Amino acid sequence: MKKIIFLFFTILFLSACNNTQSELSNVNTKYVHSESKIIDEYNYLEEIENDSEVILIGTKKNGESYFDKDGDMVTGFYTISDVEIKKVFKNEKGYTLNKGNIIKVMENGAFDKKANTMYGSAGYQLMKDNKSYLLFLRKSTTHDEYTIKGVYYGKVPLDSNQMEYKGDLNNSKQVNNKQIEKLNQIFEEARKKYRE
Repeated sequence: MKKIIFLFFTILFLSACNNTQSELSNVNTKYVHSESKIIDEYNYLEEIENDSEVILIGTKKNGESYFDKDGDMVTGFYTISDVEIKKVFKNEKGYTLNKGNIIKVMENGAFDKKANTMYGSAGYQLMKDNKSYLLFLRKSTTHDEYTIKGVYYGKVPLDSNQMEYKGDLNNSKQVNNKQIEKLNQIFEEARKKYRE
């Protein structure tokens, strides 16, 4: 009898663990891309370094998506993510940025849980919870949060060598294969230069 009870709870536990997959990994998730009017493009790592007030490594803890709507139509979107600071490399303006602090980072995408839809500017994908990123940031002039430079240029995933982008690169008016090559080169150089 004890073996049956143990087996039952083991199966129940494993089933619960199996259902904790990311909401964005659902194959039925719909992706909606908007073309961004202004994307800062960078050809070299030095350019984005010079254009950033803050460079740090952080881990996304969680985030909340916000939407502007006109009736049922989404006209704007963003996510405010809590990022725990792991290491600061540049703090041009002397902001309070200490290891372990949580800062707010505005992302150029949002996930609508009810509609199971991911919105992204020019294919932007949200940072993943509990994953580390090298971030090139500028402090917002109107809110107490930081913005990522160059949409996806300023968000370098450290837990993988992949660029986080969703969509057909060849169909985007703003992203082409040459830019992807440049972006991957910038990411590779950044990963070598900035380590935890």
